[in-house]
Amino acid sequence: MNKGIWTKKYLWAVLVLLCVHAGPYLLLPVITVYGRMLSGSDTLAGMMASVFALSGLFARFLSAYLLDRMPVKKVLQLFTAAMAAASFLYIFSNAYWQAFVLRGLQGFFYGVTCTAMSTYIVRLLDPADRLEGIGYSSLTGNLANAVCPTISYALLGPDVNRFRWLFTAVFLSVVISFLMMIPISGNVQGRQESKVTGSAAGNISAILVPFLTWVCMSFSLSSVSAFLSLSALEKGFAGIGLYFTCNVAGLVTSRVVMRKMMDIIGEKRMICGMIITIALSLCGIALSSDVRQLYVIGLAVGFANGCLAPMINTKMVNSLPDSAGGFANAAFFAAGDIGFIIGPTFWGMIAGILNYQSVFIAASCIGIPALGMQMFAKEKKEA
Repeated sequence: MNKGIWTKKYLWAVLVLLCVHAGPYLLLPVITVYGRMLSGSDTLAGMMASVFALSGLFARFLSAYLLDRMPVKKVLQLFTAAMAAASFLYIFSNAYWQAFVLRGLQGFFYGVTCTAMSTYIVRLLDPADRLEGIGYSSLTGNLANAVCPTISYALLGPDVNRFRWLFTAVFLSVVISFLMMIPISGNVQGRQESKVTGSAAGNISAILVPFLTWVCMSFSLSSVSAFLSLSALEKGFAGIGLYFTCNVAGLVTSRVVMRKMMDIIGEKRMICGMIITIALSLCGIALSSDVRQLYVIGLAVGFANGCLAPMINTKMVNSLPDSAGGFANAAFFAAGDIGFIIGPTFWGMIAGILNYQSVFIAASCIGIPALGMQMFAKEKKEA
């Protein structure tokens, strides 16, 4: 492990990023419950969840524009303050349309803030340390996703109805994030520097292959989050929750060993290997006949995804000048958003026409174009 990344600034920035995730992730597992309570409709409850991701996608493009023209700290504080305001208003929401609008605003402000914080972390890192630095910082999202649901249900109580307690906790977590941003250095990037980044078309061309690769893999992996539980119930599997525990274990393990593996195997072969691993694992889900097989698959998917995501992110950042880091990070997050927004609806159509097993077989086939793009992409030689 390269200790060059473990500076006070980096550790503090990672802690801030974890807090940035905490507020929105506290609502993530229960927002549909609140939407159903207010509207009485499962469709409208689902829309409450979707609007967060959709507004976050649009936020990526705004953040790319702002981060190449404004100091990161200003962007962070402005949009975190806005997210705090939206979170505070949740406490007084008592109609579906109010909560729907606030969830959309929260997704938008979170999208900008998360991208800005990730960009700040990239700028703290030496280029040689980016893979490890991005890898470890991205674990904050997994940690928040693992811990926040437990906190949410504890605050909601046994009847899952104390939403004002939960909204208050969300607001306080965002306020804490804002306060923690105060010691962050300005990290000013002037307009003059941003002129050297080239045209938008040139930037898009430079990151097109990794961008499309990540769209494909996010699209493929969305099948797991959408239909693994339903598939397991149909097969009569018990204890499916351990799949996600194994998945997190694979993610954590990947961060420790991926740099050494890449040094031995090489970046291109490593990326191709992780794509193949995910594709074969999805086939394995379809063919599994015992829940213990799913645990092994969860470990493999977690490890492969844990390697692939920071490698693709780092590749996109390294493909552009440092002054276009905001654009590169925004593009990476947007690619993931696109895959996870359109994926569940598409896989739902496949499940409705065929069955859950067909969903995972089809999802594994999405790895073919991703693999093809990587195999035939021209490597850009670094100076």
